Amino acid sequence: MHRPFGRAAAFALLVMALIASTIPGCGQGRPRLVKVSGQVFIDGQPLAAGVPGFIRVVPDGMRPATGQIDPQTGRFTLTTYENGDGCVPGTHKVAIILNAMVGQESVSLIDEKFANPETSGLTVTIEKPTDSLRIDITGPLKKVQATPISEDPNKF
Repeated sequence: MHRPFGRAAAFALLVMALIASTIPGCGQGRPRLVKVSGQVFIDGQPLAAGVPGFIRVVPDGMRPATGQIDPQTGRFTLTTYENGDGCVPGTHKVAIILNAMVGQESVSLIDEKFANPETSGLTVTIEKPTDSLRIDITGPLKKVQATPISEDPNKF
């Protein structure tokens, strides 16, 4: 009887499969992610606008990571694919979105430049998991009688 693979070849294939399955980021064709959470500050104080905002971290050529900014503390946790899974390591542009409905109009509560990663001037460097990523923006924080636009981080 002719065997297509010898024992040595079968063993080599098994070892290669085991190695591939243990390399971070190789599962499901996704990049390696690290868990990231932190806090947004405006003029040195936690961004506590009373309405939830969103942070968007945009790696070049890869899926952005987003996180809802807590309306009382300014804290966030980044998600790329699954809730809280983090962001790819590297240096990335950042956008901060903080809008509220005033009557029938959507109003940015911070300088609108921050809503676009190309104009925000914000970048982060993520090298390893962290729960203390700090994002600093400058004010003023507009004071309006506001309600959140959306609870969905994919709708800005």
